[in-house]
Amino acid sequence: MLTPSLAHVSVFPGWIAGVTYRRGEGYRCWVINPDFVVLNDGEVYPNGQAAIAAGRLFIHHSLEVEADRGHRS
Repeated sequence: MLTPSLAHVSVFPGWIAGVTYRRGEGYRCWVINPDFVVLNDGEVYPNGQAAIAAGRLFIHHSLEVEADRGHRS
């Protein structure tokens, strides 16, 4: 079994998005939230740009949800 390699990392306040690559499989996105929970959407992407875009979109959406909760208090 081949070990995946880290292909890209992006850091946001309280969040980390990373992309791993495994030969013969493709790229996967991983997100670590402020509670240190590691999340993965289970998708395999054709390239690293698509994978990190998915992670950024997830984080952006999550930050919007957090902001909306703060405004409703």
